[in-house]
Amino acid sequence: MARGACGAALAVVALAAWNLAFTPFAGQRGATAPRSSLTQRRADASMLRPYGPVVTYGQALMDAAKEKGEQVAVTEDALKIKKMFYDEDFLGKLVKIQNKPEYTNVEKAQQTVELLKPLKSTVMPKFIVFLAKKRRLKGLKVIMFEYAQSMYFQQSITPVKVTSAQRLSEGQLEKIKEKMKGKVGTTDVKLVPEVDPTLIGGFTLEWGYTDPVNLYAPTHGVDMSLKQILSKRALRKGVVMAA
Repeated sequence: MARGACGAALAVVALAAWNLAFTPFAGQRGATAPRSSLTQRRADASMLRPYGPVVTYGQALMDAAKEKGEQVAVTEDALKIKKMFYDEDFLGKLVKIQNKPEYTNVEKAQQTVELLKPLKSTVMPKFIVFLAKKRRLKGLKVIMFEYAQSMYFQQSITPVKVTSAQRLSEGQLEKIKEKMKGKVGTTDVKLVPEVDPTLIGGFTLEWGYTDPVNLYAPTHGVDMSLKQILSKRALRKGVVMAA
């Protein structure tokens, strides 16, 4: 890209970051939404209001972590366990443990803890055994999911992915972060920057993830990329741009 064109693209980014004239993605009902929908708390990704055993056990884990002063360690363990459920090797070993008829529920829990080690908290291993005693060990995955959701909700944090044509400066990111705090209605915003040269200039924003840890399925967003602007102009002239 020529120096002048690059400078112009960066100027678009800076101007857009300052003004943030929000435009919802297609299918979005409005550009704003209450905090409860932006910082998703959807147990088991059901998109229903969270309640029932999954939420109850997730809250029990939070309470135990707070009582022992291990909130940070338990959170790190929960995020680690949640991530491990996407590991095929781990899942294969876990299935073998769960399908051994000679193991009691508690023994299955103890073997699961061994499989998950190292863990940073003293609370998590005891909690997993507790789940086994309550015959809820197979719910470990969704309980960890709910714990992660609740953590973001209770701490009032909204993850926001910002994808730009060029790497944004710290100053530009800070401007976007401050604007987004007022937009999403939470006390803090966690920016996740990415670079996509195909945007040509400007940036896109995504937030309201059903899974705020893995940034899955955003429910809100804006597209202020030069690519989007050019595409709209082309459509008005009856020209379809290649993706």
